[in-house]
Amino acid sequence: MLHALPLSAAADGVFTLSDRTEARVRAPDPITNAVALDLDTLMDARAVWTPHNATYTLADLPRFTLLDYNGAAIQPAVLDGVFAAAEWRLPRVRIRLEETASYGQLSFESLSALSAPGTPEPTPNPTGQPPPLATATLVPKTSQSILYGASETSVGSTLLLRRWTVLTRVGYQLTGGVDSTAQQYLPFQQGPFAEATADYELDAHDHVATVVNGSDTSFSAPANTEDVLAEIEEQWRHRWGRTTETSLGAGWYVARTRAGLDQPDVFASNPVAEAAFDQRYRRGVNLAELRLDVRLAPFINRLTGLVDEQIRAIVEGSWTHRRFKLRAFASGAESVDQGTATSARYGTAELDAAYKVSEWLTFDSGVRALYQEQNAPGPTGSASPFVESAFSQGVVFFAATIRAVKARF
Repeated sequence: MLHALPLSAAADGVFTLSDRTEARVRAPDPITNAVALDLDTLMDARAVWTPHNATYTLADLPRFTLLDYNGAAIQPAVLDGVFAAAEWRLPRVRIRLEETASYGQLSFESLSALSAPGTPEPTPNPTGQPPPLATATLVPKTSQSILYGASETSVGSTLLLRRWTVLTRVGYQLTGGVDSTAQQYLPFQQGPFAEATADYELDAHDHVATVVNGSDTSFSAPANTEDVLAEIEEQWRHRWGRTTETSLGAGWYVARTRAGLDQPDVFASNPVAEAAFDQRYRRGVNLAELRLDVRLAPFINRLTGLVDEQIRAIVEGSWTHRRFKLRAFASGAESVDQGTATSARYGTAELDAAYKVSEWLTFDSGVRALYQEQNAPGPTGSASPFVESAFSQGVVFFAATIRAVKARF
C-alpha cells in the first residue's frame, strides 16, 4: 500500500497525498426548489522540505464539484489551487514568503466545509496566541458556477527580542470573478495590505500587544468602489492556567470609501473591540475544547465593495474520545446599522461527527446550515430606499478523508 511507504529518519523532506470526498444532500435547490445531490472532492498533494534553518512548502489543491447530479441540470466545476511558502530562520529573526492562488469554476450553490478534517494545521503564532477561528462570509446569490480567480502574495517577518515579539506582513491580493458575467455576482477586488503586531510578555501569564492593519482595496464593476482602511488595537491576553486563556482588545479604525468612479470620498471613524475565550479540558482519553470570539470591527463587504462595521460572533466546541470526535461550530455577523441599502445579516452553523479508522482513513458526517440577508438599493421611484434579499439552505453530508501517501525524500 502507498500509505505504508518506509520513512527515513535522515530525510528532511516529506511528501503527502490526501483526498477528501464529500457527498451532500441539499435543500432547497434554487432552480428546482427540490432536494439536490452534490459531490465534492478536494485533493491535497503537498511537499515540505526542511533543510537546516529553512522550510519550503509546495502544494497543489485541485477541487472537483458536481452539483445536481440527480437532476437534468448537472453542473460540474473544477477549481485548482496552489500554495507555496519559504521560511528562513535565524536565532532571532524569521522571514516568510508565501503565495496562495486559485483559478477555475467556483460554485456557491452548495455549502462546503469551513474547516474539513485533515486540513493542515496553520503556522503556529510565535506569541503562543491560538490560531484564528473560521468565520462565515457573504455568499453571492447565484445558482450558476462562476469563473473565479484569487491570488495573495505576502512577505512576513518575526523579530524576537527578549520579551518582545514583533510580527510584520505586507502583501498584495486579488480575488473575485474573472469575467464580466462572474463580476455581476462577485466583483473582482485587488490591492495591497499591511499588518504589524508588537507583543510584549509581561510575565508567564500576561501579554499585551499593539496591532496595526491597513489596506487599499478597489473593486470592479458593478461596484466600482475603492476602500482605504486603517485600524489600530490594543490587546491584553491572560493565561489563567495551562488550559484556560482569555483576551480583550479595544481600538479605533478610520476608513475612506469612494462608492463609484464619480462619487465623493466618504470618511468614517469608529471604535473596535473584541473578546475571546479558549478552554481545553483533558481527562484520560477524553479531550474537550471550547473557543469563543466576539468582535466589533470594520469588514469590507465583498458583494458591495463597501466598508461595513459589523458585530461578529464565533463559537466552536469539540469533544474527542480516542478515535471519535464530535465538533459543533456556529458563526454569525450583522451590520451595526441595519437601516442602509448595503447592510447585511448572515450566519452559518455545522455539526460534525468524525471517526478515525486509521492514520490514513477518516469518516465523518453531519449537517450544515446557512442564513443570509443582504440589502440592496431600491428601484428608482420606490417608496423604500432599499430592498431586502434573504435566502437559507441546509445540507446533510457524508465524507471520507484518505491520506494515501506519506513518504520522505
